[in-house]
Amino acid sequence: MHGTEDMSRHTGPPPSGARRRRRLRVVLAVVGLLLLAWVVAVAVSGVQAGRALQRVAASSDVLAQDLRAERFGEAVPLARQVSEDSVTAARATNQWPYRAAEHVPWVGTQLRAVGGVSEAAALLAEPLPGALGVAESVLGRGLVSADRTVDLAGVQALEPVVADYARRLPQAQRALDSAEAPGVLAPIAERVAPVAATLDTAAPPLATAAQVAPRLPAMLGAGGARTYLVAFTNPAEIRPVQGMFGAYAYLTVTDGHIELTRTGSDEDLYDARADPGVLGDEFVGTYGAAQADLVQNVTVSGNADDAGRLAADLMVDAGLPRPDAVVLVDPVGLADMLGPDHPPLDLGPFGQVPTADLATTLLYEAYVRFEGDQPARKAFLTATSAAAFEAILSDGLSSTVLRGMGEAVRSGHLAVWSAVPGEQSALVAAGVGGLLGDPAAQPGVVKVGLTNAVPSKLDYWMQPAFVVEPSCSTAAAAEATSILQLTLTNPVPEEIPQYMRNQRESSALGSRTGQDIVSLWVPPWVGLQQAVVDGSPVATAVDDERGWRLIRLTVQVPPDRPVVVRWTLTGRADALPRTVEGPSTVTPPTVTTVGCP
Repeated sequence: MHGTEDMSRHTGPPPSGARRRRRLRVVLAVVGLLLLAWVVAVAVSGVQAGRALQRVAASSDVLAQDLRAERFGEAVPLARQVSEDSVTAARATNQWPYRAAEHVPWVGTQLRAVGGVSEAAALLAEPLPGALGVAESVLGRGLVSADRTVDLAGVQALEPVVADYARRLPQAQRALDSAEAPGVLAPIAERVAPVAATLDTAAPPLATAAQVAPRLPAMLGAGGARTYLVAFTNPAEIRPVQGMFGAYAYLTVTDGHIELTRTGSDEDLYDARADPGVLGDEFVGTYGAAQADLVQNVTVSGNADDAGRLAADLMVDAGLPRPDAVVLVDPVGLADMLGPDHPPLDLGPFGQVPTADLATTLLYEAYVRFEGDQPARKAFLTATSAAAFEAILSDGLSSTVLRGMGEAVRSGHLAVWSAVPGEQSALVAAGVGGLLGDPAAQPGVVKVGLTNAVPSKLDYWMQPAFVVEPSCSTAAAAEATSILQLTLTNPVPEEIPQYMRNQRESSALGSRTGQDIVSLWVPPWVGLQQAVVDGSPVATAVDDERGWRLIRLTVQVPPDRPVVVRWTLTGRADALPRTVEGPSTVTPPTVTTVGCP
């Protein structure tokens, strides 16, 4: 067998190509295992997150029902489970394999969406059990106790809860943005959209609450007694801020304890004078120093802080304490705060009066009952208004009262002014300041107020109805015109108390004809082409007020026919009015917007 090589005894190294192939196979096997492990990890994380989010979704409806019904304590166990599931989902989608997979085309878009939902849910649900515990402790028993003491400790406990959520909510909004990105599957986007919309709605009031909450303890007398003047106004003699100042009550708040210390009527203030000069040249030039200093006219401007300052001045000039803050409210606002389900009020000679009839009793029936005895009527108005306000306090500032406050503020029947600058800023931010506001922040809005121009109570029956005919231009920047129409109907009965009639009878139409100044506030970039009353052009007075253009005209409103005012407004098509706010009549105004063809 000489000359024949025994291949089985060959021990030399394999060719270099074979070595490379073997190493490559090993590397590929390792990479494959890693990819498999990565995919498995991503899948496991996704499954964990998905199941946790499913449990959150299944519990959310029940939890929302508990919160709407204010069953805060009962909701805590479910809120704890929702919190744990939300945190589980966020933890699962925050692991590095899942985060790395978010960069894979298309798939990553879906993973980011699920991750964003998980993060948002955790941000909002994690502190929820503790927040509900505080809410049950504070709100469950009412903010005001039976002895009219505000739970200051409870108010202070709410502050960090509100601040925490005010910080978390914008983060949750940003997290949800990824779930609304282009390319996200419809089933995911459709479920996220209503949640995102809810957060967008909740964000502004929550930010406001975070601004107001730190101010509340001082406003409730935590650092020393606070004096509040409650000015009861009368929209039967209407003004841009509710109506004429007719009665008042003083409240002293010390360490949360609220005490009614004095009541009175406008007769106490007839000889007193305010100082309109403190409001600046613009105010004096528009409303005059010789008239705005009287108790009848402190509410004559479009801003409740003007009324608050003037009312405070009046009280001091009358020898009464200077209030730290002024609450302006009329019978409509009192009824709103009490709510339709509040037990009837015992109003002496009128018996048990439902809250829905409070305005009618105070603004009409009292004039009938006390015809010819104005001192008795004023005493009744003062006592009844104070009693209604005390009933609100006795309700413990319940959720019903708070919702009613919101409605009264929105309709112009409640406003608050504080002499403390920081607190006034918080009140304005909360929307209870009763100001015209910044026109640039209210696109498409104009405002209307009425001022009773002669002594009467005929505005009790006034019924305003607006029709807005917007520009139909398709070019937003194009110059255009729009029409704002106001129809004033005042169905005054044939027989009314003498004191409610037009005391001057300056109109040939008789003592049931009212005379009102109609004030229209438009942004300064909106012009007036023409004002027409009942088909005839009329002169207007044009002034400036707090960044708005103020257009005023005077009308007589008889009892037997409506009066129609039409303003033709000019400006950029996108700047012209689309809606109207005010006036704060007893009968709410109606607004109809005409559609474009």
